[in-house]
Amino acid sequence: MRKQNILLVIETSRAFGRGVLRGISQYMIEHDEWIVNVEDRGLCETIPSWLKTWKGNGIITRTPSLSIARLIYGKRIPVVELLGNGIQIRPEIQNDANIVAKLAAEHFAQVGFSDYAFFAVGNTWWSLSCQEAFVHSVREYSGTVHVFPHAGTGERVFHPVWASQFDRTMLNWLRRLSKPIAIWAVSDILAIRLLEGCRRLNLSVPEEVAILGTSNDTLLCNTLTPPISSIDLNAFQIGYLAAKRLAGKIRGETPEAAPVLVPPMGIISRQSTDIVAFSDRQIARAVRLIRTNATLGLSVDQVAELIGISRRTLQRRFQVLLGHSVEKEIMKTRINRAKRLLGETDFSLAAIAIKTGFLTANYFVQAFKREIGMTPGQYRQGVQTIGTGIEKD
Repeated sequence: MRKQNILLVIETSRAFGRGVLRGISQYMIEHDEWIVNVEDRGLCETIPSWLKTWKGNGIITRTPSLSIARLIYGKRIPVVELLGNGIQIRPEIQNDANIVAKLAAEHFAQVGFSDYAFFAVGNTWWSLSCQEAFVHSVREYSGTVHVFPHAGTGERVFHPVWASQFDRTMLNWLRRLSKPIAIWAVSDILAIRLLEGCRRLNLSVPEEVAILGTSNDTLLCNTLTPPISSIDLNAFQIGYLAAKRLAGKIRGETPEAAPVLVPPMGIISRQSTDIVAFSDRQIARAVRLIRTNATLGLSVDQVAELIGISRRTLQRRFQVLLGHSVEKEIMKTRINRAKRLLGETDFSLAAIAIKTGFLTANYFVQAFKREIGMTPGQYRQGVQTIGTGIEKD
């Protein structure tokens, strides 16, 4: 059987695009039926000269503009769209913005924030969807949301060039926000802008401003001071499903109704959101103890003893403020640490089990699958990177 000639019009300049490419690569390893054409490119670059004359059997694309879309769809071959402008061109596979936003709101609510903010620039379907979903999710926690003035305005351009008016408005906005404040940025690049703004205004992160990014660009997030917490959008799964969908289209199969919604992998917690903002000082201290010592085998009885209240009182007040038990918080902290080690190191499962307080690899695997819905190995395969940013074999 002759191999199909496939074109990938996907940016390699950003972590999300590279994650999509890794997912496509995994599909190709499992199904040796394609010859792929791809080049190093940014998301918002102009039409490459070779695209006008390229001929093949199918395309997977993250199309940022109508001009490129006209050229791609004008070839009249099977196409799987992963971006588009949300109007004339819509993505066939995308993240579930409701789940992503709920994760962000829940992450902040669980450490006691009542004031939240949403940070985006531009007028894209993705940022608008995230904004609407975040406002809705925060209201469920009886919180207040402050939206950046340039969110949902201007051109429908993904990652617009940072302009001076954005800079001035951001600094004024940050200065006026009540503190402490929890801010969700719709991309890691914008989270970096927030961090820079806080430095210029002498605002401490996370004590005054807690910052959560989106896409989990490991190299960027870990290089910053403090390291930035971020939502892993599971770009790998999007890429894999895109490849599977294109293969079906080429075979003449009717694809699943679009859009196919992909949930995120979860939040990778780092120092930029490592704060406890509860007014109940004993429970705030309990949470800090858990965050610091959960991986050392901390028990509920030890937490109660260290903060000087009974186990029953601790559990009751914990349930009222956080909505779950002390045991759940300890497990969540261990699992979050395990997720970082799985995604950013090449440690064995046995080593990770010991480093996260599970003691045995078998217990670790069972607990991880129960909490996350997949095995540690499956999670690591989805993340696909280690701490240095080098792809795993």
